[in-house]
Amino acid sequence: MARKQTPKPPSKTSVVNLDGQDHRFELLAPLSDAAPLVADVTPQVITAAKVSAIARYDWKNRGVACIGYTEGMAVAYASAYARLQAHDPVADRMARALEPAFHSHGHLKGDALSWYSDQLRAIGMGTATAVERLRALFVLLLGLGMRESSGRCCEGRDRSANNRAANTAEAGLFQMSFDLVAPRAELLDVFHHYQDHPGEGLREIFEVDMRPRENDRDRENFGDPASPGFAFQKLSKECPAMVVEIAALGLREEAGHWGPIINRAAEVRSASKELMLAVERIVDAPAIAAAGPAARALGAGATVSRADLARRFSAPVRLATLLPINNGLSSAKEETMISLLGSPHMPLTTVGQNERASDLVKRNVVLERMSPLFRLTGIKPAIDDVKAVLAKAFAKEPDLANVLSTEGMLSVRMRKPTNGSVSTHISNHAWGTAVDFKVVGFDAPANTGGSVPAFIALLIPLFNKAGWYSGVGFRDTMHFEVSEERVREWAKKKVLK
Repeated sequence: MARKQTPKPPSKTSVVNLDGQDHRFELLAPLSDAAPLVADVTPQVITAAKVSAIARYDWKNRGVACIGYTEGMAVAYASAYARLQAHDPVADRMARALEPAFHSHGHLKGDALSWYSDQLRAIGMGTATAVERLRALFVLLLGLGMRESSGRCCEGRDRSANNRAANTAEAGLFQMSFDLVAPRAELLDVFHHYQDHPGEGLREIFEVDMRPRENDRDRENFGDPASPGFAFQKLSKECPAMVVEIAALGLREEAGHWGPIINRAAEVRSASKELMLAVERIVDAPAIAAAGPAARALGAGATVSRADLARRFSAPVRLATLLPINNGLSSAKEETMISLLGSPHMPLTTVGQNERASDLVKRNVVLERMSPLFRLTGIKPAIDDVKAVLAKAFAKEPDLANVLSTEGMLSVRMRKPTNGSVSTHISNHAWGTAVDFKVVGFDAPANTGGSVPAFIALLIPLFNKAGWYSGVGFRDTMHFEVSEERVREWAKKKVLK
């Protein structure tokens, strides 16, 4: 019997700025709702924060935090932690595997958790698992908020700085500006969600005992009042939950947005770690665990949780059962990519710098929604191929759309080194012609050589048929890239301009 089709609500759209060009894209709907779950334990979380050692700590040059800041950060962590357990893709992205961080001439690119690895180890914090990474991220956030605003959620622009334009004027707990958000669709999703739901911003918790309360300076915003940057400044001071989420995502990929991160001036404290552990114990209590898969994942009508689906699609499948793989296809050569798609603007590092994309790539880059959970940025013919492959995959396994996620597509960088070797080749991600897949709640699939996860086993023949080369050919299980043959076919058909 065919499934009854429910009408889709009209999609909301926004604009992301990629290298100076505006691209329209569909907003992602909220993916899982842990709010009712966390609401039940919020009083316990607030009590844990109130009696915690970090609530009494005298932060360097900032003093003791107002209790509302410590309580608010604890509640925000409870929500993020519950969402991570529910395999929510936003929390999953906060807690994803470490990326490198690169610091040169005062500019920091990449992952703040990598940049702070020594400081985190010094207080006994690991980053091996998703929970450990999320915990470490919120420990860092707690210190960053004190450094940037003394924990005042309504903090306005730093008057000693000259950033008065709508996109560069900073505001809120973490003194962020809209230029962090504008080129990143996942951050724009969070911004638009809180524009529509300002009552979810936790301000009533964060502003308890805040000293001093909002004043005329804090209320002032800068730039064109009709601009999104102006709206972002205003909302940053009204919805602390929004800035916590945006800062958590931003720290994992653009740590250089914050001076205290560049200089490692944001304190990470063992007492902060103890508070996060206490919050986890509260959320993990039997009453929460008993809420069941529907409350913890896919909505009121769910019978199977996202976690169950993720485990099913992560089950190993022997490679021998999938042969032949990459038959008649070869990995695209660097010289071919440069000759047909142009050279990125060198030098590159192993950290993505998309502003260094080749001129042809910049002319052909698009951002498109691929599933309910993610979008991809790449060149138009590659995006078209991936979209067609995923449509076939979701037709075969409709549940895959609820758990398939990505480690990205366009990333202008060198290949990441393996076994300590120095990277000397440009990654095919640099042209937006390669994509990495995973399922939510799981790190990128391991390169075992003998087996692949079930979702990769499903994708391999579909991508091969589309002229894409599977990374299992060089022990990169999650990776698919345009083959040498496919990119030459594009050139022959003149699909790129």
